[in-house]
Amino acid sequence: MITRLLELTRWAGIAAFATLTFLGLENASFAQQPAKLEPVMVSTSIETLDGLVTGFGAKEGIFRKHGIELSFVRGANGPANIAAVVGGSAELTHMSTSLYFPAIEKGQPFKIIAGNYDIDYTLIGQKKLPWPNLSKGYPEAIKDLKGRRVGVAGRGGATELYVRKMVKDAGLDPDKDVTIIAVGTGFGAAGAFINDQVDALAAIPPSGALIGADNYVQLVDIGTTHSKVYAPGYMFTVFASNEDFVAKRPQVAQNFCRAVRETVAFVTNPANRDKMVAYVATSMNLKPEQAAQVWDGYKGNFNATLTRQRWDEMKKFSTFVPDWEKTVYQPCAQIASGA
Repeated sequence: MITRLLELTRWAGIAAFATLTFLGLENASFAQQPAKLEPVMVSTSIETLDGLVTGFGAKEGIFRKHGIELSFVRGANGPANIAAVVGGSAELTHMSTSLYFPAIEKGQPFKIIAGNYDIDYTLIGQKKLPWPNLSKGYPEAIKDLKGRRVGVAGRGGATELYVRKMVKDAGLDPDKDVTIIAVGTGFGAAGAFINDQVDALAAIPPSGALIGADNYVQLVDIGTTHSKVYAPGYMFTVFASNEDFVAKRPQVAQNFCRAVRETVAFVTNPANRDKMVAYVATSMNLKPEQAAQVWDGYKGNFNATLTRQRWDEMKKFSTFVPDWEKTVYQPCAQIASGA
């Protein structure tokens, strides 16, 4: 039932190990914590910013302050993390609504509990290739993908859905007009692009920083992703658990959401920029200047809010949106949104 975890590359392994070493550390500013810590297993991603809230919050002791000891299992891609919760090897994950909603439609018992991180995908192309429609903007520029290889994090995941939507918006057939190739994230994705294994890449930070802006053509930037591929209110990754977690451990679930909200407030505070850049550099195995580029470009994406308005906006992008009252754990939604 559970998708086999991706065999990490050497560099990805280093990055993951660096992150795991944080889990036993605690910052003095969060020293007070309950005597008993409740264990919670989170299925998380590899080398992507959507995993930062739980990773950094665990490192800083914010989750311990709220009575929770986090442990992590790492999935190769979104479907693997979804499968980990469905199969019972994790209680929580933080994936895209584009993956949760179809799973819920098929009867999987997910409960959405808090927001996490807004979409950070861009599309880049090989500099040596011609992109004659680039100046025409979106979606005309996407027509240049016809007959080309496009890299995504994993087949069936959110990056593939992103590419498929753009290709359809351009009037092309994603099953006939492009070849979609799974290349992983981080160093793996950057390596595939640099080694000419793909012509274009659905880039997730830090891939762009690893490749270097001088070495690719920006086909779709983050502003276009937010405003034209999707919309400013698009709800991307959110925290979700299985139904048993909120039914049998409601206080733990609510404390988890409090810790999420506190962590997001900390990481988005401009006064903490240097600390966050240092964390990104260590956890993603980046050079300081690369980490600064990643952080400064995407720090505004962290968003714990989970509101009915954001939920209903998803009807513009999904053929199926689950019932708000039944699917969202309301006490956590209120906590995460500051109520």
